[in-house]
Amino acid sequence: MARIHRPRGITLVGLLVLVLVLGVVFRSTVAANARALGVLSTTLRVPVAGWLTGVVTDEPRVADTTVAGAPSVVVRPGGGDGPWPAVVFVNGVTRRGRHHPDVRRLAIGLARAGYVVLVPDLPGLARGEITTRTLAQLIAVARAAAARSDARGGRVAFMGVSVGGTLALLAAGDQGLARRTTVVAAVAPYADLAEVIRLATTGRYRTGRRLVRFRAKPFLRLVVARSLVGGLAPGADRDKLRASLLAVPDDAEDPLAGLLAWPREQLAPEARALVSLLMNRDPARFDRLYARLAPAERADIARLSPIRGARRVLARVELASAPKDKYFPLAESRALAARVPDARLTVTSTLHHAVPRASFHDLADLYRFYAFVVRTLRDARTLADPGRRR
Repeated sequence: MARIHRPRGITLVGLLVLVLVLGVVFRSTVAANARALGVLSTTLRVPVAGWLTGVVTDEPRVADTTVAGAPSVVVRPGGGDGPWPAVVFVNGVTRRGRHHPDVRRLAIGLARAGYVVLVPDLPGLARGEITTRTLAQLIAVARAAAARSDARGGRVAFMGVSVGGTLALLAAGDQGLARRTTVVAAVAPYADLAEVIRLATTGRYRTGRRLVRFRAKPFLRLVVARSLVGGLAPGADRDKLRASLLAVPDDAEDPLAGLLAWPREQLAPEARALVSLLMNRDPARFDRLYARLAPAERADIARLSPIRGARRVLARVELASAPKDKYFPLAESRALAARVPDARLTVTSTLHHAVPRASFHDLADLYRFYAFVVRTLRDARTLADPGRRR
């Protein structure tokens, strides 16, 4: 869900020209463009430019450790003791988590640009089991990151992709973090989990009073099911359903086929209502089946929907989404941009869900994505200054 691929057709000369053009167009400083160039060339493995970034910057210090109870990788710039702007990066659903090479390259690129970066493995995230426990752990990690002696200003920035971007937005709205968060950069997040459930089960999502067709990849259905089952009250029903779903291959074309034969009459009412919702394909029945979920389950769904607490996010928010995403409609990002007090949405076909594929085939889209990166890195640095108060 969050893999980053090597760009096509970008050369060192091309990138340098791009930096110069963007510096004029977006009035960014040379330093801001240099940081963005360094991060992208390292992350995307741009030939020559990535090597040059490695030559002119110190080798970052990488440590696998535990932060607030979460296994994490912490990457610091190669020289000095800081303080540096602190960044918590939240990956999407990937089995390799913080060990994914693309995630490591991004963290190293950020450290080369002068940031201290924390990448936690949050409970359930690697398996696509997103629950309130996942969010609580992220909030604990972010508080620990802001409290680090090498974190500038006692503040933290969030960067996240896919469901990681959603979790970042949720954490930034936490009462203890809202005024300590500098910027949130979220690539292809969702806004309302209830609507994502509707989409995953019925192939429709609500926009205004209309239900609109949208074909998402089957993996979304599996992630929704694992997450909802993982949020059930502890007990035999949860254990059996969870084991069944975790055994389904991530690339299954019909990931919930096994639930069809499940003896629902043997389930307690709470689990039975959830299975009925997950197996429903009729848009006309969704609201009625959703209303039958246990109040605690619906409360958790609301808690995991950043649109519900959007007004509590005081940080600057940078959103980026593709015009046609394979998991979440663009309407999700637009809803967040309209609701968060200080938000900006970048729509660019450079993104394939959370994956940037940079080329010069569409310069306008590439400009937009690059400017998104420049603004994020700039705000993570300048808003961490103790003299700058939001």
